[in-house]
Amino acid sequence: MGFLIHPTLEKDTIFVGRSNTLQIRLVDEVRYFWLMIIPETTATELHELDEDIAGSLWAMTRHLGGALKTHCNAAKINTAAIGNMVSQLHVHIVARHNDDAAWPQTIWGRGDMQPLGETTKAARLSTVQSWLGRM
Repeated sequence: MGFLIHPTLEKDTIFVGRSNTLQIRLVDEVRYFWLMIIPETTATELHELDEDIAGSLWAMTRHLGGALKTHCNAAKINTAAIGNMVSQLHVHIVARHNDDAAWPQTIWGRGDMQPLGETTKAARLSTVQSWLGRM
């Protein structure tokens, strides 16, 4: 059987593209420009990844984090691989601003998710796809 994305991750995100064995996804949340990288593996922890996947994940995390910080003029990029609610390994990359809805706290558990409008969704997807094209 091939790789299956966890239903919660699939429900909350929009597929942007794939690089090697990494899925890059946009979180369907208007309050934050929020990306997710999901390695197509059965590993649930970063230390369980083989060297090739770990290297690709680290490179993609750095690339997208830098692009997101510049594009959004973010005060901070939050990067996390927590996995308490969904054990499937996934890395969050979130642009944060001093005036965002949760600042300076974490974004998790702060209000209900607010879906992206079609125009914002299309713009963000196009932007992230351009970043992937430069990888």
